[in-house]
This record gives sequence, C-alpha cells and structure tokens, in this order.
Amino acid sequence: MNKSKKHPEPPRWATYLLHLFCADHLVEEIEGDLEELFFQRIQLLGEKKARIRYVLDVMSLMRPFVFKNKSSDYIQPLPGSSMIRNYLTIALRNLLRQKLNSSLNIIGLAAGITCSLFILLYVRDELHYDKQFTGSDRIYRITLENIGEKTRHWAATAPLIGESMAQEIPGITEVARFHRPYPDRIFSYTSTNGTSERFEEKSGFYADPAVVHMFNMELVKGDLTTVLKEVNTIVLTTAMAKKYFGDQDPIGKVIQDDMDNIPMKVTGVVKEFPFPTHLQFDYLISMSTRYQTLSKEDLHNPGWSSFYNYVLLDPSQSKTTVEAKFPEFMKKFYAPTGETPQQIFSTRKLHLQPIQDIHLHSKLEKEMAPNSDSMYVYIFSVAAALILLLAAVNFINISTAQAFKRMKEVGVRKAMGASKSQLIRQFVGEALLLAFIATSLALFLFRLIIPLYNTLSIRPIEVDQLFTLQNIGFVLVLVVLVGWLAGSYPAWFIAGFNSIESLKGKKTPRSSIKWVRQGMIVFQFAVSVFMIFSTLIIYQQLRFFHSKDIGFDKQQVIAVKVYGKMYNKIETIMQTLRTNPAVSDLSMTSTLPGDRFSTDMFIPVNDPQKEFQLRHIWVNSNFLSTLGIELKEGNGFDHLQLHQTAYILNEAAIKAMNLDSPLGMQFVSRGDTGKIMGIVKDFHFASLHSTIEPLVIVHKPFQTNYMLINVAGNHLPETLELLKSTFHSLSPETLFSYTFLNEKLNMLYASENRMSQVFQLFSGLTILISCLGLFSLVIYTVELRTKEIGIRKILGSSVLEVIMLLLKNFLQPVLIATLIAWPFAWWVATQWLQNFAYHIAIDWKVFAGSALLIWLIAILTVSFQSIRAALTNPVNTLRNE
Repeated sequence: MNKSKKHPEPPRWATYLLHLFCADHLVEEIEGDLEELFFQRIQLLGEKKARIRYVLDVMSLMRPFVFKNKSSDYIQPLPGSSMIRNYLTIALRNLLRQKLNSSLNIIGLAAGITCSLFILLYVRDELHYDKQFTGSDRIYRITLENIGEKTRHWAATAPLIGESMAQEIPGITEVARFHRPYPDRIFSYTSTNGTSERFEEKSGFYADPAVVHMFNMELVKGDLTTVLKEVNTIVLTTAMAKKYFGDQDPIGKVIQDDMDNIPMKVTGVVKEFPFPTHLQFDYLISMSTRYQTLSKEDLHNPGWSSFYNYVLLDPSQSKTTVEAKFPEFMKKFYAPTGETPQQIFSTRKLHLQPIQDIHLHSKLEKEMAPNSDSMYVYIFSVAAALILLLAAVNFINISTAQAFKRMKEVGVRKAMGASKSQLIRQFVGEALLLAFIATSLALFLFRLIIPLYNTLSIRPIEVDQLFTLQNIGFVLVLVVLVGWLAGSYPAWFIAGFNSIESLKGKKTPRSSIKWVRQGMIVFQFAVSVFMIFSTLIIYQQLRFFHSKDIGFDKQQVIAVKVYGKMYNKIETIMQTLRTNPAVSDLSMTSTLPGDRFSTDMFIPVNDPQKEFQLRHIWVNSNFLSTLGIELKEGNGFDHLQLHQTAYILNEAAIKAMNLDSPLGMQFVSRGDTGKIMGIVKDFHFASLHSTIEPLVIVHKPFQTNYMLINVAGNHLPETLELLKSTFHSLSPETLFSYTFLNEKLNMLYASENRMSQVFQLFSGLTILISCLGLFSLVIYTVELRTKEIGIRKILGSSVLEVIMLLLKNFLQPVLIATLIAWPFAWWVATQWLQNFAYHIAIDWKVFAGSALLIWLIAILTVSFQSIRAALTNPVNTLRNE
C-alpha cells in the first residue's frame, strides 16, 4: 500500500518486535496487513486509538511466544522462548552452583549501590536549596562588602536599603526583609483555665508581609492579605502551633514575648517548606512590631547592618543591569553620612547575591544560619563515584576469575555453533541479573540503614523520598549501567576463549588478563588507602579542635539565660549561689563564646576621626576570673562601680589599632566613654575555623543576657539542681534555660563531626568491597594451584611456606596501591585543612597508620583461605586432580 505523507507511521518499537520474533518470509506480509489496518483505523477511530490497536495486534501475534501454550506459524524458533529460557536457566544454575562467589558479587554491588543512593539524596538536596521558590532565579539578597584594612562581607544590610533601592532602581518589583530578634526569645501561653507554659524559641524573625508572597509560604490558617501587617502579630509554623495549642485553632490566641513583655496575636499558621531552603524558622513576627522598639536614628542609619533584604527582579532585568546602577544609588543612600562619593566607593560595595548560591557558596558575616560548603558536595560525590566504581571493578574481578570454571561450557557452546555475540549476550544478561538482585538487596539495605543515616544528617529522609519517578529512573539506569559495565568485560573475555583450549579445561590465565586483574586489585586498595588516610586526618583534626587550649576554661561552666523579671532579682540570685561551696565563681555576659560577637565602632577620644570596627562583648566585673582568662597587663573590672564604663582589650585589638601604651587611653563605644584598664592574652571566642579577631570587653552589666557559673570539683549534677531550685524559688514566673559551655563550643564543629562519622562508614564500606574481591580471587588462586600446593607439601614445604607463597602474590599489589594512594590522599587532605585557620600537620603516623591498617586487613583476608589450603591433605588434593 502506498502510504500517504499526511499519515504518521505505526509505532516503530512494535514493528521492531515483529522483525525480532517473526520468521523473515512472513514479516513483509504481516507488516503490510497491519499497516493497512492502521491507516484504515486512523480514518475511523483517530490516530491515538489506531496506534493502540496496532500495538494490541502485534501483542496478539506474539501471545503464543509469551504464554507458550499455542503454536503459531508466525513465531520463528530463534531467538525464541526456548533460547531465552535456556539462558535464564543457565544463569540461575550458575548462580546457585557458585554460591560463595555469587554472594560476594551481590553483596559488593549492593553495598556500593546502597551508598550511592544515600549520597544521591544528600547531593540532590544540597544542590536544590532554594530552587523551588517561584522565580527563584530572580530572587537576590542584598549584601554589603566593607573595603579596607579589615574587609568584611555582610549578609545583613541597612534596614531601609531594599526599599530605597526599589524606589531608585527600575526593575526591582518586590522587597522583603527579615530581622533576627536578639537574644533567643522566651514565649509563654496562658490557657483559659489559667495554666501557663513557657518555651525558649531559637529560630524566628521579624518579617515584612511581602515574605509570604515572595517565598511562596502556604498558609494553613489565616488571611493572606492581612497576615503580618498589624502590630504585635505573629505567624507560627504548623509544628510550633501544635506545640503551643495542640489541636485547638490558634488564630486569635495570644502568645506573650517574655523578653520584651509584648503580647502577640496569632494571625496565621504556615506549612514548613517541603523543600530544602536556607530560610529556616519556627515563627515570624510582624515587622511593625519591631518598629515600636526601634529608634528613628537606627531605622534610617545606612551603616547599621542588621536586616536581611531580599529583592525580586523583573524578568526583563538581569543582575548585571541592576548592579550597574548601584554607584548612583550609593551616592544618594550614603549621602547622610557626610562622606564624599570617593569615600563611599573606597570603603564599601553593594552586591546582589543569588538566593540559590547562599547555601553552598556563602560564608558571610552575620549569616542567618551556618551554611554548607560546595566542597563537601564534591567530596561526597567523588566518594560515591569511587565506591560505585569499586563495586563494579570488584564484580569484574570476581567474574573473570569465575570464567575459567566455565571454559568447558563455553567450548561446548562454541563447538555447537554459538557465535561470540550470543555468548556475550548470555554473560551480559547474567551480569544484569546479578545487578538486579544486588539492587533489590540495596533497596532493602537502604530501608534498614535510614535510621543510622538520619542520626548523621541535618535533614532526615523518609523511605518515600526514594520512590519518586526520578529516583526510580535513576535506579533502573543504575541497574542497566552497572550490569552492562560490570559484565561487558568478563563477557568479552569469556567469549574469546579458544574452543580447543576450552574443551581441554586449561585454567592457566593469559598474562594480559592476569595484569588486568592485578591492576583492578591495585585500584580497589588504592581507594581503600585513600579513604583510611582521609578518615585519620579528619579524626586528628577533630581531636585537635576539642583538645586545643583556647585560652579560657570551658569545662564545668554552665550558662543560664537571664531575662525579664530575673534582672530585678539577679543580685539576690547571685548572692545565694555564692554561698554554695560548689560554685567556684560566677559572672554576667552579653554573648556566649561560640556565638557571633557584635561589631561596633571603637573611637579614640583624642582622635574622633580615627574609627575602629571591632568585636564587642559586654560583661560584669567577674567575667575574666569566671572563665580563667589571663590578664597580661593592667587591671580587671573588680573595683568598678555598677554603672561605670571601662574597657579591656585583647592582644589582637592592640595590634590592629597599633597602640603603644593603651592603658588609660579613653575611647567611645555606643556613646559611652571609658578608659582602657587592661589587656588580656588572646583567647578563642569563636571557632578554630578563623583566626582570633580584635575584641573589646566592655564593663556594662545591664547589657548582659547570660549568667556564667563555674562549678568546682565533681559537683555538676548537684549544682545544676541547686540552680534550678534557686531560680524557680526567686523567679518562679520565668523559664530556667541553660546550656553547658563546652557542649556549645563543640557544636561549632558539628559539620566536621558528621563528616568524620560518614567517612568512617565510607572507609569501612570500601574495605569491605575490596576484601570481598580479594577473598574471591584467593579462592580462585587456591583452586588454580591446588596440584602445585599438594606437590610442594609432599616435597617437604611447611604450612608457613605455602601460606607465604600465596600471600606474596597478593600483598605486592596492595603495596603498590598504598604507594599510589599516598600522594593523592596527602594533596586532598592538605587542601581540606587549608579551610581552617588552625589545623594539624600531616606527619608520618598518618601514612604509617593507613598502610598498617590496610596491610593487616589484606593479610587477614588472604590468610584465612591460604591456611585452609595449606592444611589440606596433599593426598586428597592430588587424587582429586
């Protein structure tokens, strides 16, 4: 039939089935009849239904082949059901006959695939941060870079910079701001029956009404048009609403902010974001509430970096276009400071930071929360690829070793006329079957290990997250890819056997294959050495973090939050605690070591034009003695009056300001004038990721937020109970909230702790997979040299000599692997350590430890089977041969 050009062709894949399964002399006739029906049905039923009926016709013709209960002239015998069934039967028989090797193959692949699935979910989450907001590619955060001697790049900017920018620069369609309350809030709720509950809330912001729209927040309850607009209103997440109100409707209920003594009406409940984002919060307070306590000077101060300003650009505008207009905007915005344009441009620079870059590429001053690092994504991605490749290499190694046991089978098949392509298809099919079984086991292991993974991950996962269309597609591709890659080389190798040698059953491997196998062992153990080396480096760096002298006493120190009515009774509380012999010392501070210390201007009275932007902390008189900070020069605050302002500087501040004789000099900070009374030795008030910064310790007890209690001896539990009872008796209307200072400082290295645990798991996995392959090859080698071992023992070789003979063949590639892995591991570890201002030096112990561990593991793996072979009765061995 002549096909009209206006008609489409039938489904090609269905036509391909006809050519694959039907006899050649009938294909043309069948295809012509089916096409005739297809074009007729297009006119009667339409194209969609015609295509469906065409497929049904093809499947009907194939029914005898599928169900094997009818005969048909259409179905040709090859490659028919009997051959495919035969392939499957042989594959299953070999799987059962070689139970040990098959199990090792499956376990190795399953372990590699399981690990890859976990890392897939982790990497996918990391790469998808903030990408599911509508128009996320057009949302930017305004950041400020200070230029000068001490360059700082700020994530937070001036309160009105976003609104001013929208007025001056076309292309900015929307502005939304967040502002963090400080310190952490204490909220209380009194129910209708008079009972009150109090909670400490660490994750929340003041926010503009525009944040709901810009960031696609889904309101469960509340009015989208009015939420966050009124003064003293609050929006809760569903989890926080459940914590305070249970199943009751929270709308209209009042939550008390005990820190500022402000009642706030609940006007909305929002769902937690169902996707990863840097915007993590439990509550949002209306920005107009913050305006009540904010002075006009602070609100219009262009140098006060405290608000997170986000802008949404018009689709027609680009980041480059908008940033090009920043110089003109900066002249107007910073004009109230009295600076000339040259001074403005020489000291600061504004940027638009894509919201999608914040999580992995932003470590700015005053971030909303600690971000991750793209380096870890690369590290884990490479680790996943190495482990998966390791599993595939292990599969190839075991499969090529097993190939020699099937030489006679291959010889018979080739003698019966089997082509090389048929043999390759058979063995690749067997590899795909093993990959499918391994993947099924991997999914089971994935479900089993999820609880362990969730203890290591910041963002827990559920089983349902794996079974998405995208992930199922990935798993299917993984099965085919791993099966094909892992089976293609052994299949090609097996199919290339000489028929005569195969029928004779010769087992001596060709030299090229032997070298390939040795190379695979080298690769496997090189990866293992690299992982062990990296794990040791991470462990030593973490131990360094926790053991380094940081310049003050962090052990046995309890920090209690002080707020509200506690301040009225703070002297009584402190006097009561001092009478207890378990309390060594106590003091007050505005900020805990490990938290971000505020930066403020420190101005010399005799030279007001010379300003220094330094870290500040506000304390009372006993701060230095409570933490055991060493005073280098001058005096402490011991004899000062309660309202008297004075300063103590650290060595870094003296160096930064280039002061020769600072004691007695007068400075101004936040409008208060005082003199420098002393100099303390540098101490690490922040993490060891960065160097010690200049610090000003200000005597101002009424600006403190925490009480520090240094506990003497081993009385920590009793002292904690004393603190609880004292605070509850003297201030029963407040919440007793405390933390241990050493635990807080340890949290600074939470990401490194998790990385250490993950690398320990990865190292164990790579060692397991490597040893599985090595163990399988030892079994094969012993079988190959059975007669040789028997003859050697009859001629007088000892058990130890036989063991050493076998060990020598396998320890040589392990030695080569160690020498190859060391330089690469050293380079990667060095690059990672450069991220820390204070880090360990890589010494010979790490090299020796990684080599010793991998050698012991390899020796134990080889020795087990070697000893068994050496102890075998040579009479039985030679008789069997």
